[in-house]
Amino acid sequence: MRVLIYPHDLGMGGSQMNAIELAAHVRNLGAETIVFGRPGVLCERIQALGLEFIESPDPGRRPSARIARQLRSIAKARGIDVLHGYEWPPSLECTVAAAMMPNTRAVSTVMSMSVPPFIPTTVPLVVGTEQICAHERARGRTRIRVLEPPVDLGHNLPSAEAELAAFRRRWGVGDGRQLVVCVSRLADELKAEGLLAAITAVADPLSDLGLQLMIVGDGPAREKIHNAAAAANVTTPGSVIMTGELTDPRPAYSAADVVLGMGGSALRALAFAKPLVVQGENGFFELLDEHSWPRFAWQGWYGVGSDSREGAANLARILRPLLADENQQRLLSIFGHRLVRDRFSIESAAAKQLDVYEQALREPVTPAECAASWASAVQHFSAYYARRKFARLSGQCRTDDFNARPVAAATSASDGPGHRRIMDRGALVYLAGAPWHAVTGTDVQLARAMGEHRDVIWVDPPVSIVSRVRRGIRVPTVSDVAPGVTRIHTIAPPGVTRPGVRTISRWWSYTLVQRHIRRSGQKIDAVLTSSPEPMLTAWRNTAVRRVYFATDDFVAGADLLGMSQRHAESARELNLAAADSVLAVSEPLAKTLRRGDRRAITFPNGCDVELYMNVENVPSSTIVALPKPIVGVFGQLNERLDLSYLEILADAGESVLLVGPRYEVTDDFRARLDRLIARSNVQWLDRRPRTELPSLMKTLTVGLTPYVENEFNRASFPLKTLEYLAAGVPAVSTQLPATKLLDGCVVRTAGSAEEFAIVVRETIESVNGETARRCRAQAELYSWKARARELEMIITGSMTVTG
Repeated sequence: MRVLIYPHDLGMGGSQMNAIELAAHVRNLGAETIVFGRPGVLCERIQALGLEFIESPDPGRRPSARIARQLRSIAKARGIDVLHGYEWPPSLECTVAAAMMPNTRAVSTVMSMSVPPFIPTTVPLVVGTEQICAHERARGRTRIRVLEPPVDLGHNLPSAEAELAAFRRRWGVGDGRQLVVCVSRLADELKAEGLLAAITAVADPLSDLGLQLMIVGDGPAREKIHNAAAAANVTTPGSVIMTGELTDPRPAYSAADVVLGMGGSALRALAFAKPLVVQGENGFFELLDEHSWPRFAWQGWYGVGSDSREGAANLARILRPLLADENQQRLLSIFGHRLVRDRFSIESAAAKQLDVYEQALREPVTPAECAASWASAVQHFSAYYARRKFARLSGQCRTDDFNARPVAAATSASDGPGHRRIMDRGALVYLAGAPWHAVTGTDVQLARAMGEHRDVIWVDPPVSIVSRVRRGIRVPTVSDVAPGVTRIHTIAPPGVTRPGVRTISRWWSYTLVQRHIRRSGQKIDAVLTSSPEPMLTAWRNTAVRRVYFATDDFVAGADLLGMSQRHAESARELNLAAADSVLAVSEPLAKTLRRGDRRAITFPNGCDVELYMNVENVPSSTIVALPKPIVGVFGQLNERLDLSYLEILADAGESVLLVGPRYEVTDDFRARLDRLIARSNVQWLDRRPRTELPSLMKTLTVGLTPYVENEFNRASFPLKTLEYLAAGVPAVSTQLPATKLLDGCVVRTAGSAEEFAIVVRETIESVNGETARRCRAQAELYSWKARARELEMIITGSMTVTG
């Protein structure tokens, strides 16, 4: 395979550096690669990598017919299979060049923060974030892949001590002064605001620290940033160092104590094992750590704050404690380097890039597809060109339109800076298995997290009008219950569990949702049900994505849930038949839901990491009257629990805390639970507000998940286990398949009551200063925010089932 790589320019920058380094590694996988473009400082890197370089003519106005003709000439002469353009002008020029060549395909990579709508949808497109991919899929683009900016760890190595000392002397970095480095193109769009805020922070709120800020790079905002740096150096001498563009910025990364950056520059900082503060717009700065990285994995290494005037203060709040804590710097350096090594290696990125090329050559485009795609592209480009012309005439023209309008900023705020819902997404209808006011479980937590991505219409299960009156339930039919979440409360006739009334209730729920949609003017993108009732059948003939989420094996647990097993099985089959995507909370349940070639996605439960984020600063609950150490169970108390495991702990003298409502079904279980609670070393607290859980969790030394080992529980993924970990508490569980996914050092298992008691005592004795940190790191991988991002990818079609 012969591939021509065409970066948008060869000045220093993340997108073009990625293009060149990927070209070299794709060549190492067996393809022949050539780099094409206007000469620039990166030609030295091209030469060092042993890549062939072909100089392009001056393009003039972009896209350039002259460039397209030369690309076509090269492709014919050299037998080029793929013309790969980076960013929109080269992408269009490659597309035009390949248009009349049946054996050559164009491929586009856009590493800007949004995708120009005039790149034809028939052109295979590579973008840098899952968020942009989801946004483009929602707009109808199907030939799209995510390739996160890779890092060449073999090239980006710390400088030798002698080289580093010479670099510091050359640029006047003072001995003993801490150095903050930013390697960036000096552009008005996306970059300048953060750089100016950093200069202000170093010169004013952080002036007492004596630190220095080094800015490496060049660009159209050079004069503005130089003037700000000069003013800062008058009030705080030597505080800002401007190096201009460096052919090799590696010594700057090596010299840094902390790096500010976005995009590829941010990831290169991690290769040098430096603490990273991610920079964005509207005052956005955020420290990369275990809590923040999932957001960047979704939206890219960038963010949007709430007020550009707060940028300097926000950065100062991050840097002051960080620069004073060498241990935190060390831990963040280790975390960042491990992250870039495991997720962003250029070797794995090159393999994905080669697969993009091979897929482009395998999938021909029909003439009808091509004509429709080109017609739409021409229309969009004409509108873009007209807007640009008007903007130039009015003096408002931007130099980098598609970094000036990031996808991450094309949003409406939800409940905090950086958590945004894209406005052109339709709503998600969530047909829940339990009402909103019930115990806060999987459905409520996932709906809250999804409210950060799109509007959610939560639909309660139908409630009999008799039950409503008897229980004194006073809930409006439509109400806002959380940021981005609207609740619809459904009232049903008496006898809601009877077959005929069930059908009427489902129809009425569907009618209420449709009425709300008409009144609110919302569009619907997807419907999800986690109900044991066949709720998807009413939506079967609608043009929305239908998702069935099995949060438990309702068939195996029918008796516990008070349902007919026959009805539970029939309802599940109807939901499966109506669903476009099937999710299962555990691997055993996913296997149960497999139907022929139809697979289910394993979609584990999550945990409310933010609820326990500052648990170490929360005082222990004063209502717990047990001597320490304390072991405990949080959650509903019912027949899912094997009381023999708790009884043997009580017999051994352990302090046992039970927190949660009682929902027992059988008299035998109720009597045993009464006897257990009556013991002097056992305390039961009924349902408590979620805001009290951190202080209650803080009293625990070990959390317990003593589930009966039956088919229903083996198919589950206990929420309580993850909640313990989020609070920094290790757990002991019975041998459930779900626990195999968790770190065995913080979640241990036992196969009998006797072994359970031994393991609990061993866990109590093994708790040390590292235990809480390790527990929280494991919980972070299962946050509800991470689950919501995965569900968003499923809804938009950017996550598929392969096995």
